[in-house]
Amino acid sequence: MPSLDRTGLWNKIKEKYQEIDEFKSLMALLAIFLIAILFAPHFFTGYNLGMLSGQMAVVATAAVGEAVVIMMGSIDLSVGSTIGLGNMITATALSQYYFSPEMAIFAAVIVGGLIGFLNGILVTKGKMPSFVATLATLTGVRGVAYIYSQGINIPIYNNDFLALGDLMLGIPKIFWIFLALLILSTLIFKFTRFGLYIHAIGGNETAARNLGIDVGGVKNLSFTFAGMFAGLAGAMMSVRLGAGYPHSGLGYELDVIAAVVVGGISLVGGSGSLIGGLIGATVMASILNLMVLMGIGAFIQYVARGLVLVVAALAMRGKIAFAR
Repeated sequence: MPSLDRTGLWNKIKEKYQEIDEFKSLMALLAIFLIAILFAPHFFTGYNLGMLSGQMAVVATAAVGEAVVIMMGSIDLSVGSTIGLGNMITATALSQYYFSPEMAIFAAVIVGGLIGFLNGILVTKGKMPSFVATLATLTGVRGVAYIYSQGINIPIYNNDFLALGDLMLGIPKIFWIFLALLILSTLIFKFTRFGLYIHAIGGNETAARNLGIDVGGVKNLSFTFAGMFAGLAGAMMSVRLGAGYPHSGLGYELDVIAAVVVGGISLVGGSGSLIGGLIGATVMASILNLMVLMGIGAFIQYVARGLVLVVAALAMRGKIAFAR
C-alpha cells in the first residue's frame, strides 16, 4: 500500500476543516432540537414555531449585513441603534406622514444605508478602526432616535403594514421576506466579485490591495449593505411591536454579532457565509425559546447566552489557528 505523506494528510485535514463553516452550528441546532423533543415537546407546535420565526426575523435580517462586515475583517457595533432608528422612521412615516407600507419600509432602509455609508467613510477616509467608528455611531444614532421621537412612543394603525406579521403557511410574512432577501444576497455574494473581494480583504487586506482590489470602495459598500439590512430589521421590528419605541433595538448589536459568531463566521475575517447568520440566529432564538418553555428564569438565560458564545469562540479557535 502506498504510504500517505504526513504533509499531504495534514493539508487534507485543514481543507476539510475549512469546509465546515456551518457544520458545527448545524450540529448545535440539532442538539437543541433533540433536547426540545425530550424536555419541551411544545417547542414543535405550529404556534411556537410561528412565534419563534417571527422573533428571529429581526436578528437574522440584521445578521446578514453584519456577516458581510465581519467576513471582511471589520465589525459594526451600530446595528442595534440603526434598528431602533429604523423602527422610529417606519412608525412616524406611517402614522404622521401617512406613507404607504412600501414607502415606509423603503425610508427605513435608506436611512440605514446612509448610516452604514457614514460608517464606511469613517473607516476608509477617516482611517478609524471599525470598532471605534461604529461605537461612535452606535451612541450618535441612538441619540438621533431619541431626538427624532422626542422620547414618545408612536403607535402604528396601518392595517396593511401590520398584516406583514400575519402567518403564511404557518410562518409570519416578515420571515418570508427575510428568506427571499437572504437567497438573493447569497446568490449575489456567491456569483459576483463582491463575495470574492470580501473574503480576500478579510483574509489579507494588504494582499487584496496589491492585487488591485478597491479595498476602500468594497468596505464602503459592505458597511452600506449592513446598514440597509439593519434599517430593514427596524421596519420588521415595527411590524412585531405595532409601534415605534425610542428604546427599541437597545442591545441588539450583541444579539446580532452573537448570531454571526455562532453561525460559524470567524471574527478575524476571511471565511464564512451569509447562511451562517441565519443558522446562528436560529440557534440563539431556539435556546431562549426552549428555556422559556422549560421555565428557566431570565437571569439564568443571560448566563446561558454567555456560555453559548464561549463555546462558539472555542469552536472557532482551531479554525483561526489553521488560518494562521
